[in-house]
Amino acid sequence: MVRRDLNYWIELIYRRRTAFLETAAIIVGLVALVTLLWPPVYQSSAEILVQNNRAQLLVSPGLQTESPQNPAVITNPVSEQDLNSEVELITSIELIKRAIAGLPVPAENSASSFLHSTVGLALDIPNDGYRLLHGAPEMSPQDRWALKLAHHLNASVIKRSDVIEIGFRAHDPRWAREFLTRLIDQYMDYHARLSHDPQAERFFGRQAGLLQAQLNGAEENLRQLQVKTGITSLPDQKQALVNRLSQLQLEYSQNSAQLASTRQQVAALEQELGRTPQRISKEQRSVQNLALAQLKDEVMKLQSERAELLTRYQPNSRRISEIDARLAAAQKILDRENHLEVQEVSTDLNPVWVAIDQSLKQSQANASALAASHDALEKQVEATRGQLTELVNNGVAIEQLQRKVETAKEAYLSYVRKGEEARAAQGLNSSQILNVALAQAPNEPLQPVAPILWLNLLAGLVLGAVAGLCAAWWEECSDPRLYSAFSVEQASGVSTIAVLHNQG
Repeated sequence: MVRRDLNYWIELIYRRRTAFLETAAIIVGLVALVTLLWPPVYQSSAEILVQNNRAQLLVSPGLQTESPQNPAVITNPVSEQDLNSEVELITSIELIKRAIAGLPVPAENSASSFLHSTVGLALDIPNDGYRLLHGAPEMSPQDRWALKLAHHLNASVIKRSDVIEIGFRAHDPRWAREFLTRLIDQYMDYHARLSHDPQAERFFGRQAGLLQAQLNGAEENLRQLQVKTGITSLPDQKQALVNRLSQLQLEYSQNSAQLASTRQQVAALEQELGRTPQRISKEQRSVQNLALAQLKDEVMKLQSERAELLTRYQPNSRRISEIDARLAAAQKILDRENHLEVQEVSTDLNPVWVAIDQSLKQSQANASALAASHDALEKQVEATRGQLTELVNNGVAIEQLQRKVETAKEAYLSYVRKGEEARAAQGLNSSQILNVALAQAPNEPLQPVAPILWLNLLAGLVLGAVAGLCAAWWEECSDPRLYSAFSVEQASGVSTIAVLHNQG
């Protein structure tokens, strides 16, 4: 099987050179004609820098509490979402309509413009037919113009940067620059309107006034309760009462221990005092017992009288019996009181008893004092506990009012801060200080970006060569005559051994 190699195609082009050249010439001519008739396209470009430092100028430092955990100004880097949002915004139809508002729709006067519009109308026929079929509303010339301009507008983010590059293509370089300038102006104005709303500023002002009245009322309620309860610093006063209660409880425990010890000492001293004699012997002497001496004398007299009476009376006489009875009684007394001397003893107070008595009285006095102190400390402990309970109960109300004050203050400051931001935003807008800045103004292009003559002609040549080759091959296939080894093999199925060329 013979393949279609390079020689085959060269021979084909040579044999069918007329069809090849005519077709290629037509295609190249059409491309050249369209290139020459197509109006030049100019592109005006601009660059916009997207920033996020506007927030540094919006909040007054006096309204923001700054700390390492809560800095006054928080700067966030520009994210990819921010850049994409700006790209979508600047290429939106609404912004384009605002840019061309008040401008007349341009008329197509030149031949090139007419050709361009004709091609555009031809391409819009399917869309118009679809809208007509479904009864869609007809677009106004201004809307058609805006859509047309949107097709020639492009915006993209420069890689690894916060810069958006905007380009607009038009046949008139001045119009390209003018439209891009108008579009960027509308873009800046739109950003300014997004950053500041006069109604929002008035709303924040009214809300700040209402919240200030609420804050004043909450502060007044808190002040009245503090004056009524005497609570100025709840944590300090509560800590002071807890410390005082702890000290009183400690003193109460010590006093109870001392009182118990003193009472035990009093009981021991009372027992010891009961066992100790109050008085002790100081001096002792013996003296003659005068009653016994007189009784002895009387006994002797009675004995003498009995002896005398015995001389005159019988022993059993009455007189003798009386004397015997008296002698028996006296002798009985003398036998019972067998003392010749009388002991005289002098006594004095026992010093040990006196010391114990004094210690007892001192301990009793101490016990009485400790008991009184014990009762006083018990009352103070109960009173301090009551004060602590009352302070805790009042502290709950104080803390509730303090939370209300803090909440009202935070709400008030938030609206004051918002109002300040709105006021500052108006000033920043008037000074054109936005989160977007014009890094490069739209330029007026000096050279067209399309069509590129050499590229179009080169493309025409390539396209013409391909079309000519196709025309030559088509003509070759349509001719029944056999001109090549490939045709012979294809028609007869016989392999070709050699090809003879006629040189004559």
